[in-house]
Amino acid sequence: MKITNQKYPSHNLANETERGENLGIDFILSSILGILVVLIIYFIYPSINLGFTTYLKAFGIYLGVRFIYYFIFELLYSRTPGKFQTQTKVVDKNGNKPSVFQLFIRSLSRFLSVLSGISDDERAVHDQISNTFVVKDASLSRIESRKYMILLFNVLLALLWIYYFTETTFKSSAKFAMLTALILATIYAFTVMFRRIGKKQISKNRDKKQL
Repeated sequence: MKITNQKYPSHNLANETERGENLGIDFILSSILGILVVLIIYFIYPSINLGFTTYLKAFGIYLGVRFIYYFIFELLYSRTPGKFQTQTKVVDKNGNKPSVFQLFIRSLSRFLSVLSGISDDERAVHDQISNTFVVKDASLSRIESRKYMILLFNVLLALLWIYYFTETTFKSSAKFAMLTALILATIYAFTVMFRRIGKKQISKNRDKKQL
């Protein structure tokens, strides 16, 4: 998918960078929420027997939460948190807010968007199926969504550490795999934290020099 604004000249389509940023923020946020819901259900019903069927149901709940995330945000605001970050929104072919049915189909078909990379159209697969467009609108309010994404990530990480130390039915191989993933995720969280602190310090020093 390459945005040239030649195929749909009447629409100010969001470019690849903005679409990529939307994807990254929304995927992480919706995934964190999905995993949190699964963990909360497990904590409420700790007697659930772990097995293939249980994991399959957990994956279904995760996908359901992600669907609701996209559908509700675009239904209410025509924008997801990622789009608040990039000042973009979803519209129909006339530039108006899409219908409920269009947004339902868009959210449902979003899980096929892995095919968008091989598309020769200027829209993602879920855009084409729902006949919607993601456009840039500089007049829209901009909300920094990354900080909420980082906050949710840290909350999820803390809950997973609690789960790791309280779960007693782990097989040794599964426990080792989860411990490895948690250590890597924690290192990543600290890396992001120190990077943000460094950027803030650089920004403060730059402001002092300008004064």
